[in-house]
Amino acid sequence: MEKQKRIYSDVAIIGAGLSGIDMACQLQRQLRVSDYVIYDRAQELGGAWAANKYPGCSVDIPGALYSLSWFPNPEFTSLFPSQKEILSYIQRVARANHVNEHVRFQTEWKGARWVEASGTWLVHLCDLNTKEEFFHEAKVLISAVGGYTNPKLPDLSGLDSFEGPVVHTAKWRDEYDLRGLNVAVVGNGCSGSQVVPAVINDVNRLTQFIQSPQYYVPMPMGNYRFGKALRVCFSCIPLTLLLIRWLVFWILDTSLGQFYNNSKGDRLRVKRALCSRKYIEENAPERYWPLLTPGYDLGCRRRILDNDYIRSLRNPRMKLVKDSITQVDSKSVITGSGEKYPVDFIILATGFEFSQWKADSVIGRGGKTLKQHWEDHGGIGAYKTVAMNEFPNMFYLLGPNSGSGHTSVLFAIECSVNLVIRIARPVLQRQASIVEVCKGAEIAWCDTIQTALSKTVLTGSCSNQYTDPKTGWNFFSYPFSSLNFWIGTRFPTMKHWEYR
Repeated sequence: MEKQKRIYSDVAIIGAGLSGIDMACQLQRQLRVSDYVIYDRAQELGGAWAANKYPGCSVDIPGALYSLSWFPNPEFTSLFPSQKEILSYIQRVARANHVNEHVRFQTEWKGARWVEASGTWLVHLCDLNTKEEFFHEAKVLISAVGGYTNPKLPDLSGLDSFEGPVVHTAKWRDEYDLRGLNVAVVGNGCSGSQVVPAVINDVNRLTQFIQSPQYYVPMPMGNYRFGKALRVCFSCIPLTLLLIRWLVFWILDTSLGQFYNNSKGDRLRVKRALCSRKYIEENAPERYWPLLTPGYDLGCRRRILDNDYIRSLRNPRMKLVKDSITQVDSKSVITGSGEKYPVDFIILATGFEFSQWKADSVIGRGGKTLKQHWEDHGGIGAYKTVAMNEFPNMFYLLGPNSGSGHTSVLFAIECSVNLVIRIARPVLQRQASIVEVCKGAEIAWCDTIQTALSKTVLTGSCSNQYTDPKTGWNFFSYPFSSLNFWIGTRFPTMKHWEYR
């Protein structure tokens, strides 16, 4: 280890997406800390929004709320902005705050080890260009790695023999040309439902293979386009954009009630499920209605906000198939019923692997890995979503249970960043060497989260990618209001933290 290159900075941030960039900005703005570095394995800023460039990619939260509160964006051209506009916004935030100067691209995080003697983290990294491995020593380690960049690939027999391109939506490149081709789309989640209407008019034939139905709800106002005059108004009268932001926030937060297993939650789910069914029956061909009708509770999986997908099912070039793929050969896809579909191009819209926490290779006090820590505690969790006992001076952004099925993830990011700033301040201002969450506080908080989640549909009627199959713990969702999250992170209980 000592023979390999080693460097030091006060703060090491892993991930140059929105959470990593906001963290860097707040270190500078609130603490005047400039001795930090951001590592990212990609070639550009943006995280998930740099990785996912497939046709039709856009956000399903209104842009007024899918932006940082301290850096509003009056330039979004529609209510639900496209991937290109979101990425442009992220990069503008970074440039305006000189974050780019601190970013090291194409460098992958391999793991990290706490060094008790020095009170620092030794972060193991690899330069993806040279393959050189090195170590970065840091007083504070912050993981800002998101969950929507590592493709989840299906196990399809014969896929290696297919002669055409096989592309996951998170690996899309601009040079792909689908004009006149027979295209297969595997998956009907968010990305699958966005890519289909974006390419349907270019292809010769599009066959979409689905596993289970989703709940589709119509996009409010049909993704209303903001004219130049309205954007000028947003820019010249910032209060207008602020009011829209708060209106969106409160509207979305009131939808939390639909997730709970009580009489009010049942009524809300039934009402919204009927709206979803009505939307499908009014816009999709009748032969597809059975394939688009879920048998699980609304809210168990994230709903799909739709503008064009359901209507695109009426296109004569489109075929929706709920038949498992059993074999792929050089030029076709074969299903369990024996049907053979000629295919020139396969798009995998099959979701993501949530492997962002490096549980096996993050080693805390006493040589304990994060995986062992979570096994001892009964499941994946972190106090206020950011910290674990036995892992001092380390914080997660977009950590366990920081997600939400009803509002903007950027709200959670900002809350978590502000909590980290408050807690790490004494360490970064040299008033303390180490900060660590108390064991009892972590256990109590995680138990509270899982108890609340057990009373919701989020751990109930369907299998989803957010629940640990071994423990039954949901590691994604925060089961309380956004206001509750804001208060808990804005005004932390300092007795729950130990400084040394």
